[in-house]
Amino acid sequence: MGRKLSTYYSDHGKGYCEIHFDFKEEYGYIKYFDNNEKLFFTEDYKGKSMRYIEDAAENWALGFKLLESEYH
Repeated sequence: MGRKLSTYYSDHGKGYCEIHFDFKEEYGYIKYFDNNEKLFFTEDYKGKSMRYIEDAAENWALGFKLLESEYH
């Protein structure tokens, strides 16, 4: 289980996402939550920098990044 590092809130009212880091396995991931605080998607970023992960979270919050689950 990782540690939460930061939270990004959607500008479009789609909820929020949290950046977590697993210090044992040494990788970051993003958890996405709806407005009811229900987890609906998790995205792993093994091998990516924290800056890359932060950019992904910010892009989702701004509406630029779509998630795989949004295609279904």
